[in-house]
Amino acid sequence: MSASRPRKKRVDQINRAKLVEPTLSPEEQEVFNEGITLFNKGKFWHAHESWERVWLRRSEESRLFYQGLIQAAAGYHLAVERPRISGAIRNLEKSLDKLGLFPSPFLAIDVTSLMASIHAAIESLRTNGASGEEFPRGLIPVLGGRKKPQ
Repeated sequence: MSASRPRKKRVDQINRAKLVEPTLSPEEQEVFNEGITLFNKGKFWHAHESWERVWLRRSEESRLFYQGLIQAAAGYHLAVERPRISGAIRNLEKSLDKLGLFPSPFLAIDVTSLMASIHAAIESLRTNGASGEEFPRGLIPVLGGRKKPQ
């Protein structure tokens, strides 16, 4: 896999017409699904790392979707595993900016539900200030994804 990061773009620099669902190689699909599994197990940092391996290989505009997932995972990591409320909020807000560009579903992820969960998590962090063990686990979404090809 490539070692250099793709050039980042701001949301306002994106041509929305080019935000089409990419075809992933079998290896990329496996790594993407691995990220989903890790996220759903609460291993947010590891999910982040897994999705980054796919993001680094992609050059199309749609790579922002992976970046949105990566930022969501970082936000939940900071909300739950390494309590830093302001950092969690910042990452979750950046995630929303990216994910909001995409239709639902995208790569078999229910983007609408994911974004609703992220909004609720941000509201909870702002209102209750609860993080770490106190963060309400019901605010952590469960992600879907494609099954491995048979």
